[in-house]
This record gives sequence, C-alpha cells and structure tokens, in this order.
Amino acid sequence: MYCGIDLAVRRKTAVGVMEGREVSVNFVKDDEEIVELCKDSRVSAIDSPLSPSRGFRQVDREMLRRGLKVLPPSFMESLVVRALRLSKHLRLIETHPTSSEKLMGLDWRSFTTSKDEFDAVICSLTAFFYDMGKALKVSADDGEIYLIDFKVGLSKRGGKYVLEGGAY
Repeated sequence: MYCGIDLAVRRKTAVGVMEGREVSVNFVKDDEEIVELCKDSRVSAIDSPLSPSRGFRQVDREMLRRGLKVLPPSFMESLVVRALRLSKHLRLIETHPTSSEKLMGLDWRSFTTSKDEFDAVICSLTAFFYDMGKALKVSADDGEIYLIDFKVGLSKRGGKYVLEGGAY
C-alpha cells in the first residue's frame, strides 16, 4: 500500500491511497487522520518541502534549472512545519506532483475537477514508483525531490484511479 499526500493548510488535505493498481482519494482535516490512513504504507510521498529554508534550497534551484516551477519553503512555512511533524510518524519522501504531471504529459482537468485530488493520486503513484526504483530523483545537498518522468496509463473508473498496463 502506498500513500500520496497533497498537504493543505486552510483546505482539507487530499490523501491518495494506492492498493494494488487502484488509487482512492480521501479528504481529511487533521494530521491524525492522515497518519491513520497512511500508517501501513510502505512509503508515502508528500507535496511539501521536507526541509525548511529562508529562500530557495539548492534542490529547488535544480528543479528550476530543469524548467520545473517550484516555490521556496519560506513561502509555505506552516506547510513545512506540518510535513516535518508528519515525518515523525510516516516514511515520507518529498515530491512535486505538478512537475510530474508536466513531465508525464498529463492534464488533471482530463480526469477531475479537483486539482488537489489529482495531485494526491500522482503523489501516491510517485511513492509506488519510488519503491520500485523507477522514480526520478532530483537531489542536492539540502534535499531530494522524487518525480515521475515517464508516461503511464491512468484511467478513472467508479471514483477510483487505475494504473493501466506497463511492466510495473
């Protein structure tokens, strides 16, 4: 089982739970609910920096160098604090689903009206591919961000997202 967390501060957090090849998404209010949903996950990918910084980290600069737009952790301090708190309870990796979606050639509007929902799905797929050794690692001395940089078959059936085909 894998989790993808599109962490939010003001809105509910979208949590994608991948079991087998299916991903379901839950919207939750607090950290306890996130931990409860993801406690059995082999790994969880979170859309939040996992290290604080006053400006851009070196890993953020590497993302920008690759043409992937990210914000510095200082723009989302309360999100970073919350992510670090969650990292004490879950095995977390940092991801940036918008960058993965760009690299994969996917548009969230083709699947749903909720960007948060789709980001949680991409986060859960990133956790899965990370565990399989297939995620792209963008790294620097101050952090690592994992992305999906290849096309995958993805469909939505009965409210769940399904990873199609491939030798995953």
